[in-house]
Amino acid sequence: MAVFRKIPQNSYREFIQTADKLPFGKIYPLSIADGRQAGDIYTDGKAVLFHHLCGFGYVADKADDTFINWVKDLMRNGRRRLVLFADDGLAEHFGEGFAVDSRLFFEYRKPSPPEFNLPEGYSLKRLDSGLISQMEGRIVPAFSWESTESFLAGGTGFCVTFDGRPAAWAFSAAAGGREVDIGVETAEAYRRKGLAYIAAAKTIDDILDSGRTPVWACHAGNAGSAGLAEKLGFERIGECKTCVITP
Repeated sequence: MAVFRKIPQNSYREFIQTADKLPFGKIYPLSIADGRQAGDIYTDGKAVLFHHLCGFGYVADKADDTFINWVKDLMRNGRRRLVLFADDGLAEHFGEGFAVDSRLFFEYRKPSPPEFNLPEGYSLKRLDSGLISQMEGRIVPAFSWESTESFLAGGTGFCVTFDGRPAAWAFSAAAGGREVDIGVETAEAYRRKGLAYIAAAKTIDDILDSGRTPVWACHAGNAGSAGLAEKLGFERIGECKTCVITP
């Protein structure tokens, strides 16, 4: 009988190829498998579940009903939230007690970064521990990195500041050897000024300089994020379902 088991961290790299075969959002499972970011890997010997620190989950290979029920139990009773990214077939298994929605994926395919003009009175700075400690909001490095130290060692990002305080920021929410997923947020007092565009544009520049591809993803209903991605020059490349426990 198959057993749903958690893989020890010293075996994570054995799952890099499995993560790399995922059709969408694979930067998050890859960041777990190659040891860049924290998360858990589970398997029954056939299917594999990648569960990132931020809560994003991905099922690779063929999952049978028993495996899917294990995943559901983890979603209900696990210590960390699990937002499962799924294709249409897998999503069909998540009915009563679950909410199913959609997520959009974008990729930056241009050879040069977006241009921008920094408004008078604002500064643009690379993220450091001092700026990170002042950030308020949900989309900050702590969303997907174990610590500020781990982010500064393995991630990148920039912040638009006003009077020395963070106004808007963009950073590598997930980082891999080939791609970097960008997260952005703007402090409430500075919204609708185009500052997130500036922080993201500079972060794109930095990612391109590293030889990697910037990627972006958002909830299908987040018109603001999708619009910003397109304004920056990202191209929409795919969509998947998301499955979560209903409140």
